[in-house]
Amino acid sequence: MSKKRGQATIFMILAVIILVLGSFFFYSQRTSVKKAEPIAPEVVPVKNFIETCISNVAVQGIKILGLNGGYITFPEQIENDPRTYLQLGPINSIKNPYWWHDGIERVPSEEFIIRQIENYITSNLNTCVEDFGAFGNQFDIRKKGNLNVKITLNEHDVDIDINYPLELVSRLNQTTIKLENFKQTLPIRLKKIYEAAKDIMEAENRDFFLEFKTIDLITLDKDIPTTDIEATCQQKVWPIEKVENKLKKLLGVNIPYINIIGSDFNDGIFVPNPFGEDTYKNSYYNAHYKWQITDKNYENLKVSFDYDPRWPFQFYARPSKNGLLKSNAQKGQDILKFFCLHIWHFTYDVIYPVKVTILDSAPNSIPYQFSFPFKVSVDHNQPNRKSFAATLLEQVDLGQQEDFCNDLANEISIYTIANATDEIDVAHVNLTFTCGVFTCDIGETEWLSFGAAAGLTKRFPYCVNGILRGNKQGYEQAQMFIQTDIPGTHFMHLKPIREFTNYEVVKHDFDDPTYESPLEENEKAAITISSTKSSFEAFGIYPTGENFPINLLNDDHEYEITIYLSDDEDLIGGYQKTWKVSADQIADANKIIFHVLEKKGSKDDRFMFISGLSSYSNKIPEPELI
Repeated sequence: MSKKRGQATIFMILAVIILVLGSFFFYSQRTSVKKAEPIAPEVVPVKNFIETCISNVAVQGIKILGLNGGYITFPEQIENDPRTYLQLGPINSIKNPYWWHDGIERVPSEEFIIRQIENYITSNLNTCVEDFGAFGNQFDIRKKGNLNVKITLNEHDVDIDINYPLELVSRLNQTTIKLENFKQTLPIRLKKIYEAAKDIMEAENRDFFLEFKTIDLITLDKDIPTTDIEATCQQKVWPIEKVENKLKKLLGVNIPYINIIGSDFNDGIFVPNPFGEDTYKNSYYNAHYKWQITDKNYENLKVSFDYDPRWPFQFYARPSKNGLLKSNAQKGQDILKFFCLHIWHFTYDVIYPVKVTILDSAPNSIPYQFSFPFKVSVDHNQPNRKSFAATLLEQVDLGQQEDFCNDLANEISIYTIANATDEIDVAHVNLTFTCGVFTCDIGETEWLSFGAAAGLTKRFPYCVNGILRGNKQGYEQAQMFIQTDIPGTHFMHLKPIREFTNYEVVKHDFDDPTYESPLEENEKAAITISSTKSSFEAFGIYPTGENFPINLLNDDHEYEITIYLSDDEDLIGGYQKTWKVSADQIADANKIIFHVLEKKGSKDDRFMFISGLSSYSNKIPEPELI
């Protein structure tokens, strides 16, 4: 009997334990259900639609930020001062602000980058959802509050938390459902890439790596004179332009071989040498162009360095005269009077931009590119990276700007002239003046002396080196540096242009150039038109021509046309040739048709095609004005 009583006691204890565990289980389930926002099945498509829009807009903004080195929108200090950024492509919005230039360090902070992304989503999400027109037959959707966005940069992804209060009223049964909180996580390693970019900038300011490589190229090349002596009676002469061009070529060839230790760099690539080809691992570059910036591991990050000879380049050689570097003659003494010597010692100042591109190819992450430039600075054959200031570009205080613009100093006269075959005066040109972070409206030029000239005379704010800009419909924007610390007279030349919003790109098959077809939906052509006689450039994107009109100078002119055709992933075609047009052709035309060659095949095949693009372009027609 006692044994049965004992067994009953055990079963009662087990029952109590099961009851407690069961209660805990159901409680925890209720708690977890409370944490998740309950979603009615009929509104799941709406929620999914909004979250897709959030992802798409965020990815777009983050990609723009990567192309622009940490910026989506540009503060006025950048927008109005070409010295603060490197223009990289045919789209005006792709500007890379320098992270270091002219003694000023401007690395955007993580907080600034987060704010840029949040502002972009806030500004563009409503455009994506299009007032929920896709669900108009099912719901009446009303916004019940402001859109609030919070971005968090994590090591391996980006979190997006959005508070977007919505009220959905069913048109079927008038049921009201509320949606408010949305969350998305993007597998983009922006934080890791940004920190790698900062590491590179800090290492350059510490190590002067690019400056020392530049000095090496100067001192090791026989065509760039530095210090030497030669037993000759004939003076040695070097044209400065030739020396400068040689250095540009050396920089363009050598800088891409810089290897960040710890990054995903292929040291098995072939590099040219005077005796043929060799792998990077066995080359000069492996010993001299590897750069230890930190002890970190930059796995799955590919880092490249680029210099393009077409980018801004400041070069000064001393002593020089009339564009020439010359050796000095020295005579021997006494019995060596017949002996001739020529000696020389030259120093160089060199300032040029380098663009750093970081590509993330980590598994399970969205491929991502982040580019930023900085200037390399050599002074008298020595590195010169003194930082006089470290600034973050924020919006200008409009009150301070107004005070600056109203503090007038000297009287300046500006005359505006059309820079055409026959120079003519141009009135009604809108002038602005930028000094540092401030931009002032100056007014419009007017006809003077009964139409004898066009211009204005006004007192300007004090500025040692300001930028004067002129804008008028039908002319390219003109700009020039002027000083207003003393009275003066300046002549601004404007180039008349013809704007084409109607243009088209058609493609020809490489193997059968007579076959012509329109671009596919996923294909896009970037068009660059550069004058062969001046600094004039025009850009276009097809098929978005209305948003990116192409401007041509309204006179007889010769251009270099470069077109690159790409799909969603690769460069697949292009065109490159000079193009001569007359003013009459431009005046009579309403449309431009551009032709490109498409090359199918492997990446190596397409690379070889692009490298010989100018010769292959003879197979197809030149641009047509119709």
